[in-house]
Amino acid sequence: MTITFIVSSSVAPSDLKNSNFKPFVVPSILPQQQNETRKQSYKLIQTSLEDKDIYLNVGSHNSFVMTAFQCYSQHHQLEIRPDDVWIAICTQFSNYVNGHSQDLRNKFVNFEGKKELTVYGSGTLMSANYVEMSREMAFEIAKNIKDPSVREWIIPDFSTTTPTDRMCGAVMLMATTKSYFDFKFMLLCGLPSVTLHGTVEDWIKLREKAQKLLEFDLKEGHMTKWSLMLFPILDQFVNSAKGNPDTEWWNRIAHTKGGGSGPTYLSGWITAFCVFDDKGRWHGDEKSKNDGWGRIFESSEWPIVDLDFVPRGFVNVPITVNDNGVTYKTEMFAGHMCSMRGDEEPNVALKPRVDWAFFVVEEE
Repeated sequence: MTITFIVSSSVAPSDLKNSNFKPFVVPSILPQQQNETRKQSYKLIQTSLEDKDIYLNVGSHNSFVMTAFQCYSQHHQLEIRPDDVWIAICTQFSNYVNGHSQDLRNKFVNFEGKKELTVYGSGTLMSANYVEMSREMAFEIAKNIKDPSVREWIIPDFSTTTPTDRMCGAVMLMATTKSYFDFKFMLLCGLPSVTLHGTVEDWIKLREKAQKLLEFDLKEGHMTKWSLMLFPILDQFVNSAKGNPDTEWWNRIAHTKGGGSGPTYLSGWITAFCVFDDKGRWHGDEKSKNDGWGRIFESSEWPIVDLDFVPRGFVNVPITVNDNGVTYKTEMFAGHMCSMRGDEEPNVALKPRVDWAFFVVEEE
């Protein structure tokens, strides 16, 4: 639901195209605004801001106040949500609490000093799900303050509230209580365990079979390039099967970056199995992505693949079947189509399946 009303009938709305607002650039603005005297550099990890072309720097370092001011002074129509007002209130409240933290201590906690709160997550510095971890931290704060309902009070819950609003609300809660708590995000490795089926000889045979790929190389050298990625992976499989797993290497199997309204990219050594697309085109050299904000998602070894464009794990082939004089067009599919629960730990383990399917192709 929205409501629009006229405030000044004598004032015509002006076109934003005629304004002199500059684009908003996160990496170059936020650190200086936070503290212009700090001699530190900042590297942006993640942000809810996706398409830089639509964001405007309206001046100062408070877009809520300055948007209202610019709309008033330059005759632009103002749009506002309950979330905008509430976050503005919470920002001021956070400043108030931190400015009077000792006087307000007994309102929030029943201990002296600061307590460390830890939330565990998966991924790396660049790929971790900080939205989820911030949400979990808000729950940890609620467990450790006198009035747990403060969490629900601060985090917005209007009909207009977005996941970004809730994320910001969680950070507001953290900032409000930072005089009483230190916050830690603990990133853990993504693979609890790995089970390799088959004998050591099977894994050695797999490595030996892959060697023949080089016989099919062309002038572009794609088989050679692929083998430089693939063969070390197969060697690691052999070593692991022999009882000498490199757990650090296994934990580099996959990681992601991006999301929101933009693409999510997959990297890690598993992408060595994604170097050719469905048309056989080579993508193994794509090892860095620039998102337009100056952030580069990169891997020194492995290709980077858009999760929406991971190549198919199965093949298909047309086959003509002659059933006692009656001819049918058919198509057979085979390869990795789905996964299933693991054999060793069915409640927590997954394994890929190799399957096939046979179809009659009927003309409509």
